[in-house]
Amino acid sequence: MKNVIEGKLVKVFDLESGTSKAGKEWKKQSILIEQDTKYNPEVVVCFFNDNVNQIKSNEIGNIVSCNINLSSREYNGKYYHNIDGYTCNVSDIINDNKRILSSYVNNDARKTRENNAYSYMSIENDNQPF
Repeated sequence: MKNVIEGKLVKVFDLESGTSKAGKEWKKQSILIEQDTKYNPEVVVCFFNDNVNQIKSNEIGNIVSCNINLSSREYNGKYYHNIDGYTCNVSDIINDNKRILSSYVNNDARKTRENNAYSYMSIENDNQPF
């Protein structure tokens, strides 16, 4: 089962990097997504190493869809959760809606131009004395 989070990209946090105890380089960047839910809509998704590149092409305000991995670990009797992202793209649903909205706007603009041209022609050809 795929875990997906979809929502508005609100913030891109600063890139963090370092070296592990084993001497391996790492980098991490997190994003804040606001979901369309009533309770607790904000979720931070973390991207590690090469997956950091997944978020570079997204702009704040875009509706994004992120494939994630949820995990938990125990430390001193408490559990801590991670939301790790491995893909992040502009949502297909939103792209489809924008395309549909654009076609409506273009059709409305065309109809307005046609109506204005018709109104102008009917006024000019009007043989009324006043």
